[in-house]
Amino acid sequence: MRENSAKFLCGRNHEQNLICRQRSAEYRELNFSVNADEGHKMYERRNRRGAVILLAGVALFALFAGMGVREIESGDETRVAGIAAEMFLNRNFLVPSLNGAPFLEYPPLYYWMIACAYSLFGICDFAAKFPSLIAAFGMVLLTFAFARKLKFSAPEAFCSGIVLLFSAQFFAESRTCRVDMLLAFFIELSLFVFYAMTRAGELKHKFGYGVLFIAGLTGGIYTKGLVGLVLPGAAIGSWLVVADFSARKFRWKRYAALFAGVVLAFSAAGIWYGALWLLKGYAMFHTAFWVNNFGRFTGSQPDHAGALSYYFIKLPSLFQPWLPVVLFALTAGARRIYRSENRELLFPALAVLVPFGLLCCASGKRIVYLLPLCAPAALLTGWCLWHLPGVVKPYRDIFLRRRTGIIFLLAATAAVIGVDIAVALYGARKSSLRPLFEHCAGLEKQGRNLFLVNPLERTRGAVYFYLHHGLPEKRVISGFPGKGECWIVRRKQNGGDGHCYADHHLLLEGFASQSDQ
Repeated sequence: MRENSAKFLCGRNHEQNLICRQRSAEYRELNFSVNADEGHKMYERRNRRGAVILLAGVALFALFAGMGVREIESGDETRVAGIAAEMFLNRNFLVPSLNGAPFLEYPPLYYWMIACAYSLFGICDFAAKFPSLIAAFGMVLLTFAFARKLKFSAPEAFCSGIVLLFSAQFFAESRTCRVDMLLAFFIELSLFVFYAMTRAGELKHKFGYGVLFIAGLTGGIYTKGLVGLVLPGAAIGSWLVVADFSARKFRWKRYAALFAGVVLAFSAAGIWYGALWLLKGYAMFHTAFWVNNFGRFTGSQPDHAGALSYYFIKLPSLFQPWLPVVLFALTAGARRIYRSENRELLFPALAVLVPFGLLCCASGKRIVYLLPLCAPAALLTGWCLWHLPGVVKPYRDIFLRRRTGIIFLLAATAAVIGVDIAVALYGARKSSLRPLFEHCAGLEKQGRNLFLVNPLERTRGAVYFYLHHGLPEKRVISGFPGKGECWIVRRKQNGGDGHCYADHHLLLEGFASQSDQ
């Protein structure tokens, strides 16, 4: 009996021990799984942090290196820099003016930013280009964050940022004094914030994202008019329709968020337009709001007219050297979207195609108008480069080796900057009006009186930037006004480009000798 009881107790204890060991093994396995998940998350966070730091460092180095070599060019740059200088010197921040005459082609935000840069660095080339540099840097980081919201891995997001940074048109425009880079930044901000707010189908972080969305749309309007509202609004609206149609579900809250953002942004932009009407009259308001928005789109106000095929011809210069990959990414992304393999690619694809279609329909066309398409195109290209079978896999594997990848990246960056500096040095004096106005400043020190004869916008803009004061203007059809102590500043009118200092110098000397007779 005792033996049977002992056997029974031993068997029972054995079973309990087996259960305990099994449970212990399960616990260890679970604990290992939890630790593995935590380790994976830590690894991802470390990779993401490292990718952001490296991307920011490369972008800062690439964008700011060699900035002092390139001067602002005669054309849009001298006009914009001169308007900002005139605004800064005269303390007239409501109405942009060009040598005393109102200039309402663009709203004042970009001029305000340059004026702030002038207060920090003085009136110089670097300060004039500083807002574009900051906007370009912000776009590169936004592209990385956007890619992460699209569920890209850290290397994929990093690749997208690099593609954007070294796109030919983007890199060139980041170092210019033009409004288009700031406009592209605000458009990308609007797209990113709205997608982040609504990507799960429901509104998240409503207040913070909503404020940023309205700020992006408002900033776009204050930078270049209603195009800053139309392009992101059309891209977002098309995405909502296509996504809801494919999912067979109508999510009205997202449409309400878009409508509310558009209304509030338009209302905020109306502050400046309303002040212009109240303080300066209806004529200025009509020019700023109607003529320079609807007139340029419809062609009633002719400016930079181009054929429907204009942008198709100019695309290679925009996306060099990535254009073949961009086209491949659009087709590959379309297949993935159609097969429901990756719905996340739908948003950047529509952000490229819809604004491109609208810009093709517009009357006025310039290659720089496509700059807002660079960021979504870079997202598609970065994804495509990481998934191209066999073509880039060996280079991808090399790049993933940290030390080798960083060395390769820095070498490529240095090569790009070197080419940029060489080009800038080659053409630095060709398109610059600085030598001309340095000559004019010397004439003023001699007591000479200067005035402009039939000036172009580029020359009128350069006056305040280089001389820090205005010049009287003369409208002449034939002959030269007056004699005596007058020096006439005039652009070459014989069909040449008139950008060379030699041409201006000869004209100055010729006019001076005639006026002294």
